[in-house]
Amino acid sequence: MILKIKLLVFVWLFSFSFGYVININGNSFDEQDFYSKYSKSEWVKSSANQKDRILKDYVKRESASLAAVKDGFLFNPVLKNKLFNVENQILVNLVYDYAVAFPLVSRETLTLSRLNLKKDLFIRHLLISHNSSIISSPPTRSPEEALVLIETIKDSLESTGLSFESFCKRHSNDPSASRNGGVLGWIQWGVTPMNFQSSVWSLDVGETSSVIETEYGFHLVVVDSIRSSEFSSYDSDSYEYAVQRSSLVSVRDLLKDASLAYDREVLSERVVIHEKEINVFFDNMLESKEEFSSLGQSFDFTDFIKNLDLGNVLFSVDGKHYGPKWFLPQISQFPKSKIPDFTSSQELIGFLQNIIMQKIAIKEGSKMGLLNNDYFKKRVGVEQSRVLYDSYLKQLVNSVETPDSSSVEFYYNENKENKYFEPEKVIVRQIKVASKHLSDSLYSILSINDSLFGSLSSEFSLAYSQTEGLMDPFERGKFNYMGEAAFKLNVGDISRPIENPDKTFSIIMVEEKIDKKIIPINRVYKRIESLLVKDSQEKIKKTTFDNFINSPELKLGDRYEKFYN
Repeated sequence: MILKIKLLVFVWLFSFSFGYVININGNSFDEQDFYSKYSKSEWVKSSANQKDRILKDYVKRESASLAAVKDGFLFNPVLKNKLFNVENQILVNLVYDYAVAFPLVSRETLTLSRLNLKKDLFIRHLLISHNSSIISSPPTRSPEEALVLIETIKDSLESTGLSFESFCKRHSNDPSASRNGGVLGWIQWGVTPMNFQSSVWSLDVGETSSVIETEYGFHLVVVDSIRSSEFSSYDSDSYEYAVQRSSLVSVRDLLKDASLAYDREVLSERVVIHEKEINVFFDNMLESKEEFSSLGQSFDFTDFIKNLDLGNVLFSVDGKHYGPKWFLPQISQFPKSKIPDFTSSQELIGFLQNIIMQKIAIKEGSKMGLLNNDYFKKRVGVEQSRVLYDSYLKQLVNSVETPDSSSVEFYYNENKENKYFEPEKVIVRQIKVASKHLSDSLYSILSINDSLFGSLSSEFSLAYSQTEGLMDPFERGKFNYMGEAAFKLNVGDISRPIENPDKTFSIIMVEEKIDKKIIPINRVYKRIESLLVKDSQEKIKKTTFDNFINSPELKLGDRYEKFYN
């Protein structure tokens, strides 16, 4: 087992060196943890009210996680297994970073990253593109012409009193420059091309860069402001990991091939495929699929392996032999939709080899000492906190009992008049025509003989002519002026011509009025029951979370207390 899960939950043990954002009953949570859940850029740009909501959400979630630990959630086998899998996946990712990706980065790049990762820059840029630039509508100018133009602009910037913003609005090929004056906003080290950021991060506030070339064209950049980044509060292990991750922008085109090469090398040196046994396993699987198909049932790969006898050896790893059930813990974690259909034995081998590589990576992570890495512990703590919060919330809402019949009946009697009823409706016949003159003429005829309403509708009406003008029942608020008139008339009454919003004219005759009718309780019982359960769930969540938010055991860090209201 990688680490005792209980120990990993206490991410706050590492926070005392850096101060805290919140402290709950002696358990501190630092900025590294906070910014892993709410990015610094999100926090900085938030209003005071938004900061209050973010902090309360943070308190709610971390308090729930602590309560889950106190309530013994970590002894739940299902949750324990889920946390263990989360931990393993983080370890696998770190192994690939340290074994495959990070060795590709040059020392020079790492030095730059260590120097610059602790600060974010707010920058503006002026872009001059050319016919080879990677933009949606590149200009026709050549790269040489673009370079001459941007150098001319730079000379003009230095010799005139005009602002960089005004030059951006006038000359930049960035589509948004005319609107925002070339603002790119706050930029973190490691998200832009290396030649771009290495030039920009060397600038002082207000200083204009030399010409920088990227795939988008040629840039001039000005730094408006500098602030400390979220990484400035990281512990040494975490900061070094972030430095190396941020440096991967310099080798991103190499990462996929390097990962594939690493897998091939490990598999060739440490894994033996027993193809004959795999083919037997594959054929048995096909037979099982056909059997399930003939019965009209779906095939489940996980159940297929569970129901196997011990089976033959499929792979040897580091000299040890493994059959199908060795893969079962990992396969069981896959949603059914993520397990391939396996149309060939090679596809099956590839799927199982991926699982083998994960198992090897977990073993290598332990050898590399990553289990004692502070970043690993914190990353696991962050993810476990999320899992614990979700589990605590689920248990909280599931603790609400189904209301008894008396509660449902009471709610029904209190609300039936305004919630559980079929509204009064009216049934009318309509003659709808395009002109005021025709409607007046028809109304004159009906004034003499109203029994002609149906035949006149069949002959002249633009709507419902096939039913002699008879419309479906409708309730108040329908059909605008015509609908309003219908509810004012008595049964048998005929309206004067009514002008509709579409400039047509209608004459209506009321056929029937249907009174409001209360819906019987048996038709709405389940709906009310569900509503009462949901209401109780919301109440227990609000009560619980309000207690967390207002707990006397809660303390806010000096820089955050002013935003907590």
